[in-house]
Amino acid sequence: MGKDSSTVVLTSKRPGLIGSPLTVFKRIRENKKLVKHLIFRDLKVTYHGTLIGWGWTMVEPLALTAVYWLVFSLLRGNDDPIFVLEILLGVLIYGMFSRTLSRTTTSFVGNSGLIKQVAIPREVFLWSIGGFQSLRFLLSILILPPLLLIWDIQLTWTLLCIPLLAIGIQSLAIGLGMIFAIMHVHIRDVSHVVSILTTAGFFLSGVFFGMKHIDKAYHDVFALNPVAVYIELGRALTTGNFDILQTSYIVQAIGFSFLSLLIGCIVFVRHEAQAVKLL
Repeated sequence: MGKDSSTVVLTSKRPGLIGSPLTVFKRIRENKKLVKHLIFRDLKVTYHGTLIGWGWTMVEPLALTAVYWLVFSLLRGNDDPIFVLEILLGVLIYGMFSRTLSRTTTSFVGNSGLIKQVAIPREVFLWSIGGFQSLRFLLSILILPPLLLIWDIQLTWTLLCIPLLAIGIQSLAIGLGMIFAIMHVHIRDVSHVVSILTTAGFFLSGVFFGMKHIDKAYHDVFALNPVAVYIELGRALTTGNFDILQTSYIVQAIGFSFLSLLIGCIVFVRHEAQAVKLL
């Protein structure tokens, strides 16, 4: 009987609930060079052969913002001077979240051939996606200072904290992505459900509006969406205006993010071996 060339490699024994997150972090740390390689590989592949290369990380959100501003500002008659800035931040922040969640969900199945053949931790594929999308976000926000000067909006020191948003947002996206990646192996409809949810979330997370446009009685409900809070926080850090955003909302969003990451690690580590067998 011929030997099957397809093999499933188990990278480690299944740890307990407490040890699962530590196992994921340890694997990522031990394979950080591979994660870095995959991040920059994706960056090169994405913009290979283009005229402006990485410049598309800034041009693309600017173009989308211009279209949304045309629809929601000119046609609606909104003359808010920072309305365009608010939409731009919403597009950048939500775009990072949705792309990370969507691509981590399908990463297990998408890399099935490599996963079954090579003895490397499967978390590497998901975390490299998060790293790539974070890098795109960091390159995109380089456009903010010039725009603020053009629009005569005062630069504040809080603008320097914008990159920190990636930590909270990606913790939420990767955590959910690790759960959905396992589910997607069993039920391939999951990717379609995630696509619908991210599309709905685009309109429900305050990309085109903020807390100032909502009755104060509904702020607590709106803040249950951590992505909406991060978008609101991004706007506050850019303008230096924290009058509406409460500290409790920020703490709550951060709590949701890291809880998502911890649960995602537990689910992924405890079920990845079985998922690999079904690829």
